[in-house]
Amino acid sequence: MSQAVQQIKERISITDVIGGYVRLEKAGNNFRARCPFHNEKTPSFFVSPSRGTYRCFGCSKSGDIFSFIEEIEGLTFKETLLRLASQAGV
Repeated sequence: MSQAVQQIKERISITDVIGGYVRLEKAGNNFRARCPFHNEKTPSFFVSPSRGTYRCFGCSKSGDIFSFIEEIEGLTFKETLLRLASQAGV
């Protein structure tokens, strides 16, 4: 299973996944947005394409594409894995 996870991470950009839910703005090498997990007026949610991770400095939620989809869609890890695997063609 971990090989499938790695293949998915290589084939699907975290910015593409998160950008489907929030409007990302370029901020140096990273992207920022208003956090989709809590209400805020100024962006404190950052996405690092080079690390494949996100972090909100307001509510402290962080993770990768899998934890993002699990959290925002309310899915289990297995459901998330199947959805992203289908998208990635794995």
